[in-house]
Amino acid sequence: MIVRKTVWCILAGVVFSFLSPATLCGQDPEREPLRPVATAFTLEVGRQSALDTYLTPIRYGGPMLSLGYERLRAASFAPEQWLTRHAVLGTFASMTNPEGNGSMLSGYFDYSFAMLRRWRVCDGLWLAGGGEAALTLGGLYNLRNSNNPATAKAAIDLGATAMASYHFRIKRLPVTLRYQASLPVVGIFFSPEFGQSYYEMFYIGNCDGMVHFGAWHNRVDLRNYITVDLHLGKRALRLGYRQVMRTTHVNHIDTQVFTHAFVLGISGEIFRSVRPARRIVSVYH
Repeated sequence: MIVRKTVWCILAGVVFSFLSPATLCGQDPEREPLRPVATAFTLEVGRQSALDTYLTPIRYGGPMLSLGYERLRAASFAPEQWLTRHAVLGTFASMTNPEGNGSMLSGYFDYSFAMLRRWRVCDGLWLAGGGEAALTLGGLYNLRNSNNPATAKAAIDLGATAMASYHFRIKRLPVTLRYQASLPVVGIFFSPEFGQSYYEMFYIGNCDGMVHFGAWHNRVDLRNYITVDLHLGKRALRLGYRQVMRTTHVNHIDTQVFTHAFVLGISGEIFRSVRPARRIVSVYH
């Protein structure tokens, strides 16, 4: 009787081991790498200049403030070759004309998702490149105009992005130097006709020519982002610079919005899994 019970216990243990979730999924949790989530929250202060001939032929300029969030993580399907990036940026600027007798307000919300293939060049140096999808919402408001005082901005883009990161040490301080550039290639964007009021578009229903196919012949945007992360324990102090260029030329309307900002933030890697792993796949090193 005791022998029979022992045999049944052994058989049950063998069957359970073969039917465990790790076995059913074809994965060994002991060998699955940890993929820490690299996040950053930033406060950005700088200057913005804007020209929009729908509102005025005069360029305005003034201080701007941005709040940003970024999330990077090695991809689950090929963590050592691919990574994903989510980025959110909200920007507000208050600008004046060169004479100082007119004001313009600017607000933008940007979200982007990118998937990048990366290569290790040498110890600590990684290069990555891939595709990016971006959404832009915002607008400009000219306080001096009584007729057509505001214009809305909206765009959806598909483009290319590239990133280089270098992880090194200054004595005992770990440092990560990173540069990323994003260039939209094709998409759609909103723009009214020259002189067409928003009352005509949204109340009368004259909506022809509002949505345009965007490419380099009528829309050129560029985003550059340079950061230095000083790793102080589990968190890092982020210092950097961000440059954003937004330009369109359609319906005889020129729009040029340039932003230059100093970046100050907090970044770090978060381990969302506590399961044992033989290796850690970081998006930086």
